[in-house]
Amino acid sequence: MRGFSSAAWRTWTNWALQGLWLLLAASPRGLGYFLGDVKAVLKGCEDHWTLQGRAPILQLPSVTVCVDVRVLVPGAWTAFSYSSGHAPKPELGLEGDQGALYAWLLRVRHRFPCHLSLDQWHRVCLRRDVQRSSFSLEVDGRRFPARTVVARATPASGSLWLGCRPGRPGWPPPGEALGSVELYLFRVWADLGERRQCEDGTVIGWNAGHWGLTSPRAQRRDPHLQCAEAQTRELVSAH
Repeated sequence: MRGFSSAAWRTWTNWALQGLWLLLAASPRGLGYFLGDVKAVLKGCEDHWTLQGRAPILQLPSVTVCVDVRVLVPGAWTAFSYSSGHAPKPELGLEGDQGALYAWLLRVRHRFPCHLSLDQWHRVCLRRDVQRSSFSLEVDGRRFPARTVVARATPASGSLWLGCRPGRPGWPPPGEALGSVELYLFRVWADLGERRQCEDGTVIGWNAGHWGLTSPRAQRRDPHLQCAEAQTRELVSAH
């Protein structure tokens, strides 16, 4: 474009793309797209992502929730929490610190003896099978022994947050510093099956039309993410 240097043009293009992404994410009925080259950047409780609308996750007889997590700063961190109303404890959630991972189900916290290495991506999946009263955690393909959880009545719908939910009572734990994490590929399916690397969720997807952000700094484009090439191919084929 005449009058623009190449550096200025790249800067303007980047801001335009960021603005378009936020516009799409702001509307649950917008023309969203798979966020193959976008990650959530969550420092303490400063920023978070929120699902636009409500999702009846715990009403499903079977559910699988997977998310890629990279811990950047050690301390207590929250990957996601799914809560009903103003309940202080999550109905479903994933947290961690330097000693363990903690999975929430029906406001009960289950401790798993596993920690995530700093500055490395780890895929964490939670699976709930109501029929078998089981709840399990998997990290990078390693499955931990399932916990027995007797099903009870659950809220029809709730709110879903990626990152630390502001104002949550008892968080962070006393004397515990807040850590910082990046999240990628948060997805939910209504079954217990295994998934392909870049397969999007059927109940909740890693899709711009599903999410709202507190600020632009809560997300970042990264061409080195594992599904970034798939994202590029999809955009090219669309044109």
